[in-house]
Amino acid sequence: MFLHRWVIGFGALLPVAQGVAVYAALGVGADSALAAGDARTRSQIMADLLVERVTGTSARTPTPVTVNLVVSDRALLAGGTEPACVQGYGPIPAELARTWVSEADVAGTATLRRVYARPETGALTAVESRARHFPKGLAQLIDLRDRECRTPWCDAPIRHHDHIRPHAQGGSTAAENGAGLCAACNYAKEGVGWSARTVPRSVGQRHVIEFCTPTRHRCRSTAPPLPRPNSVVPESIVGE
Repeated sequence: MFLHRWVIGFGALLPVAQGVAVYAALGVGADSALAAGDARTRSQIMADLLVERVTGTSARTPTPVTVNLVVSDRALLAGGTEPACVQGYGPIPAELARTWVSEADVAGTATLRRVYARPETGALTAVESRARHFPKGLAQLIDLRDRECRTPWCDAPIRHHDHIRPHAQGGSTAAENGAGLCAACNYAKEGVGWSARTVPRSVGQRHVIEFCTPTRHRCRSTAPPLPRPNSVVPESIVGE
């Protein structure tokens, strides 16, 4: 691995035959690389081969920072020394966190998630995703809310999760700015003259999108209501 990276131990419990075969295969690959003039040590080459063969990504490729990396603005931007935190691992030096972010930014693979905390207590108050694609859980929420394509008069199944305000224009990857669309409607929405916006609503009201067509016609799509529980408990249940 690159020497400036934090080292994390990794192990696996395997049957003896498979374990020996894995180690031998890595050794053969390392020996071939050394014979070709690779400047790394045999152990470094074996470690890099393990990463490449498990992840399918070269160890020389910057790792996408979608690891939940929590770092203060002072540590990230002003050279602060407060440790960052990697979910599932623990604290890491601020300098290493800055290196990860800068490497990933150069490669265009960074997904920065801003985490807001109350300064007085450090309590987590909000998390924002800057990912271009809707994460699986958020996409499922949109599917459950919209049920079918949100374009008015289209009842096709949802195939795409669209940013109502385009991501390129600063639209957030959030449920409020997300819409379930069929493939045809999503492609049509990208055409000249089409636009859409989320209509402001009060808490408890259903999600509304306003579409504007190239002919300047405006139409609104309201998310279908979810089943409501009965407000009155049947007598048969009360009796039981």
